[in-house]
Amino acid sequence: MPTGEDGVQRPAVPADVHLCGALSAAQVDALKGQYRSWLFLNPEGAEGCPKDAVTAAGVQYACVPVMLPAGLTAECADDLRRVLRELPRPCMIQCSTATRSSAALLLALADRHGYNADAALQLGRDMDLNVTAGTSPGADAEEGKPVHPLVAWLRRELGDRALCEAAPAAAAADADLIFRQMFDGPAPEGGGSSTYTYLLADRTSKEAVLIDPVLEQVDRDLRVVASLGLELKYALNTHCHADHITGTGELKKRVPGLRSVIAKASGAKADVLITPEDKIKFGKFELANVATPGHTNGCVTYVLGKLAFTGDAVLVRGCGRTDFQQGSPADLYDGVHARVLTLHGDTALFPAHDYKGRNVTCVRDEELFNPRLTKDKAAFCDLMDNLGLAYPKKLDVAVPANMVCGIQDD
Repeated sequence: MPTGEDGVQRPAVPADVHLCGALSAAQVDALKGQYRSWLFLNPEGAEGCPKDAVTAAGVQYACVPVMLPAGLTAECADDLRRVLRELPRPCMIQCSTATRSSAALLLALADRHGYNADAALQLGRDMDLNVTAGTSPGADAEEGKPVHPLVAWLRRELGDRALCEAAPAAAAADADLIFRQMFDGPAPEGGGSSTYTYLLADRTSKEAVLIDPVLEQVDRDLRVVASLGLELKYALNTHCHADHITGTGELKKRVPGLRSVIAKASGAKADVLITPEDKIKFGKFELANVATPGHTNGCVTYVLGKLAFTGDAVLVRGCGRTDFQQGSPADLYDGVHARVLTLHGDTALFPAHDYKGRNVTCVRDEELFNPRLTKDKAAFCDLMDNLGLAYPKKLDVAVPANMVCGIQDD
């Protein structure tokens, strides 16, 4: 990323953490008054150590040596996470070239927002961080070149295609909320739809809901529900899916009293047809729903505090197509900008799909970096009207089944 004349890199996220490499004593003196804390990633006492200068100015100082390659351990990552949680902001992270500093920043952001390795590396590329130079969504290094040890370390620490097993820290969710993210992978274990299903439950009452269940994953979903001792109350769909058959019909057969939920605007059948003023209650929690049509005419986003389940309306650095099922790029643009991107910037956005291993994003990241939704409305509509995508392989089977709650003839 570009370095300013003062030797500082200023990433857009989180805006109050800056990065630098080696600085002269004069540069440190000029900068120290701008920060409340300073983290040094070389050994204490190494050449250029700013400890004396910054502490004399009342700046809180910390040192966590991050040494390549032997020092790239789980213990080092844990130390960085802990220190960066505790240091006051604004904070400077200093190494020799701002590369280790950028890796430390990604660790801290992943710690706060629940990002797995692919989601964190995506954010690093979006901000042009040094550590992600040469990486791409499909490769951790340029062809023929070795993977940088810091990139390999981030992947080990954050997990390859790891899923969220709790709400992200930034969402500040109630401690009684049980949260699980699940994924529909390729056959034979899954249906191959790359769909995320979400389980939410009240730890005390044990009442639970599933969002966007997949037919081929019903056994898995019920195993997870049983392992947590939960009572499944509702199965919700964000929209009438075209790429897989919903699991709600099979779940209703196997879970007495379970009720299916979908937006009334979808035209699909369900036990509960919701409108925007309705809330889905489980235990002490309530899921609100906001209309986000455009991918289909009946899409909704479910919202619980700083957690939002966006279906196909907002994906990680993308959005759902708008060329069938009464889709409308103008409606999608308006609904997302009015009802999703106006949520708190730390609100976690959990999509119905991702095809590149990423697990979660947040409002702030999509406001800044979504290559589709950051366009103006006219440019967005032109793009969406000319994608030229093939229809989903399961379209002719999935849509008719999902219009009747996923219930198929035996």
